[in-house]
Amino acid sequence: SPNDKLINAVILATTGFFIGGPSNMISSAISADLGRQDILRGSQEALATVTGIVDGTGSIGAAVGQYLVSLIESRLGWMSVFYFFIVMTGGSVVFITPLLVRELRDMWRDRQALRHQL
Repeated sequence: SPNDKLINAVILATTGFFIGGPSNMISSAISADLGRQDILRGSQEALATVTGIVDGTGSIGAAVGQYLVSLIESRLGWMSVFYFFIVMTGGSVVFITPLLVRELRDMWRDRQALRHQL
């Protein structure tokens, strides 16, 4: 990016938007998925505990990530930091894909059942 504070601010805000939004959606999807489990159904305390654990794990991951960024940058340079981001994003996509496929399959099945009822 050019050496312009306004352009860098816009780039950073855009990057934060595209990273923060999916991060919040992933933790919400995990909490919602866990909330459907029979053992947690109907227990507000258990669901709150699971949600807290998911959010806490995300916060710890963010803190460790910040440490790793400085460690990687000091030893390997900035390009390695961006490769680290690419690998972490790819890992997130790989791990969330089974949940996405299951949700889409359930949605398709529900839609087909609704069509047959009409």
